[in-house]
Amino acid sequence: MSERPRHILAADIGGTNCRLARFSLSREGRLAREGSVWLESALLRTTEHLLAALERELALPPSQADATVLAVAGPVSGGVCGRLTNGCLELDVRPLAAGPPVRVINDFVAQACACLTDMGEQARPLCPPGTSPARPAVPVRAPRAVLGAGTGLGVAALFPLDMAAPGAGGWLVAPSEGGHAAFPFVGEEENAFHAFLRQALRLPYARGDDVLSGRGLALLHEFLAGERLAPGEVGRRALGGPTPTLRWYARFYGRACRDVMLATLCSGGLWIAGGI
Repeated sequence: MSERPRHILAADIGGTNCRLARFSLSREGRLAREGSVWLESALLRTTEHLLAALERELALPPSQADATVLAVAGPVSGGVCGRLTNGCLELDVRPLAAGPPVRVINDFVAQACACLTDMGEQARPLCPPGTSPARPAVPVRAPRAVLGAGTGLGVAALFPLDMAAPGAGGWLVAPSEGGHAAFPFVGEEENAFHAFLRQALRLPYARGDDVLSGRGLALLHEFLAGERLAPGEVGRRALGGPTPTLRWYARFYGRACRDVMLATLCSGGLWIAGGI
């Protein structure tokens, strides 16, 4: 008689959207998604709201799942508490300690782990390795990184344990708050935009989180086009063709990717995620 698959509930909670999913885990360690749904993050204000949404939307209460993982776009403490950086949700799962495991992690820790799954392997290569004599094939077990812009900017990295202990297997996920590092502007035009950003956001300096997020995209379009639009509208109207907004934003995003690659030496690849 075969052992039943284990069931895992997961929530990916960003500043704008929350994705809930139910997975089964086979004895061989393969995940299969059984269902998923998107909600507005603003609807979830407490831990109880989130747990109730998991039960309601996925027809499985966390108390009956084998494990529940809550990935939040913000700081996490001890795997049991966390809060949204760009939102009001605060999580505390300590009262659930007597039941099945419930863990709170940073959302880009989850994104980094996803690089190791089938979904990570299905990512579209923008610059495939080994495509020229000057670019040798990348070893499978090399550092990886993930970067993603949405309501904020997330960054994380993965390091193979072989780097410390040959033959160890497994991976170490390195969380990061790299999205809150000062963003590097170059030249007079970009520095004029930096001054515009600092004034609009009332900040001493702009971070990657301020430049590449949805609000940063909207402010960039306002600076270049003199048009004040919501981030989603900028995406629909200004990122679909060769506009100044697209050229500047792509330049900034590429610069952020370069800096993450230099900081992590991710010769195993950089995965680009995020709502934008």
